[in-house]
Amino acid sequence: MSKEKTIEYSNDDITILWNAHLCKHAAVCVNTLPNVYKPNERPWININNATTEELKSQIAKCPSGALTYKSTTMEKGEVAGQVPQMEELEAGKTYAWCACGKSGNQPWCDGSHTGTAHTPTVFTAEENKKAAMCMCKQSKNPPYCDGSHANL
Repeated sequence: MSKEKTIEYSNDDITILWNAHLCKHAAVCVNTLPNVYKPNERPWININNATTEELKSQIAKCPSGALTYKSTTMEKGEVAGQVPQMEELEAGKTYAWCACGKSGNQPWCDGSHTGTAHTPTVFTAEENKKAAMCMCKQSKNPPYCDGSHANL
């Protein structure tokens, strides 16, 4: 099985994430913003050649989902709870922690962030352990609780 590789391109406002494994080369990006996406150049994405809103609009049109974005100055997600949720983590298992606060499967992502600047925090547990997962979505150490809920 091949490893998926995501490449990030950032400026002060936005980070574009390109997953080459998902890309179907439909050229929607190149046709929409030819000053940004130049497949024959390296780097092939020049994020500074369009506004943040133009980039977000174009990325929403990507038919394969290979292009996504996140805000560089990410606003915090909605508060899903006032106290951490204790979870048993299994060594070697990959988890996707909800960063937007909208998931119906807290603290885990269910895709409710779609259409927002939020993306889940994906991690693989290194050991079997009980962990306090942040529910307020304000932690400076996501996905783990750092006590930020005490300041809400």
